Amino acid sequence: MGTPHRSLRVTSVYLLRTHHSHYRSLLPEQIVPFLSYPHRVLVDFNLQHPLADPCCSLCEREFIISTRYFNAAFDVPYHLLNTSRVYTRFPFDTISRPSVLDLAFANTALSPLVSSWDTPLPSTGSDHVPCVITLKPPAIMLPPPTPHWVLLDLDAVGKALDTFTTLPCPARPTPSSVSRWFDISSTGLTSLLTSHAPSKRPCPGSKPWWSPLLSSLRSEYHKFARISRLAQENTLVGLPILGHSALSLDGQEIRVRPPTTEVHRPSRGLRPARGSGNTP
Repeated sequence: MGTPHRSLRVTSVYLLRTHHSHYRSLLPEQIVPFLSYPHRVLVDFNLQHPLADPCCSLCEREFIISTRYFNAAFDVPYHLLNTSRVYTRFPFDTISRPSVLDLAFANTALSPLVSSWDTPLPSTGSDHVPCVITLKPPAIMLPPPTPHWVLLDLDAVGKALDTFTTLPCPARPTPSSVSRWFDISSTGLTSLLTSHAPSKRPCPGSKPWWSPLLSSLRSEYHKFARISRLAQENTLVGLPILGHSALSLDGQEIRVRPPTTEVHRPSRGLRPARGSGNTP
């Protein structure tokens, strides 16, 4: 998703419809735990709160119970994704008014990735309408262009340096005047060099930590890895044998003949002679 996180958790919660705080199905701390990776909580709340629906009418007990869940979410913190006064439940009877019972929360790792929350889809047969949450990864910022010093035109730079001059030093130098003179001179010299060097822009998939030395390091690693595997395969009396020779403790070369598999065949004298009666 363009973020350093590799996982996303989506939790769907249904709270039992009761007006007593001791008989809620889940505690607030269980619904909105602290997580370092993106976490989205979808709750069929069965409770109303003024933050989701400012025009709702609710009793004091319902307000206390719902406030406990909202305070627990904001303390972590989680952010409410619902748009205020956008109803999610439309009762079938004509007496009850629409309400906001389906809530969506996102923690700080996920909230920057949320593009919108809306209810554009019609009802699927229930009195609750589907809620659509759109995630949009952050824009990939391309690294700024840098001078390609390898392709620097040295001849043109040498001619330009011959005519390059700096401002005269301050007559009465002070720390601020010397600093200003140095900034102007260094900026002019840097601009002269960069004007004769082509710019290069790394591709979006390039890594800032990559270096050409990593290729040589990788080749050396595989080289010694092959030597190590060969030493493990050709070990004789605890002495690793690289190829057909090795060095002893005093530095002298010891040549060891690699073991061969000999096939024992019967002697020709044991075979029956041709034309004998024992020949089948």
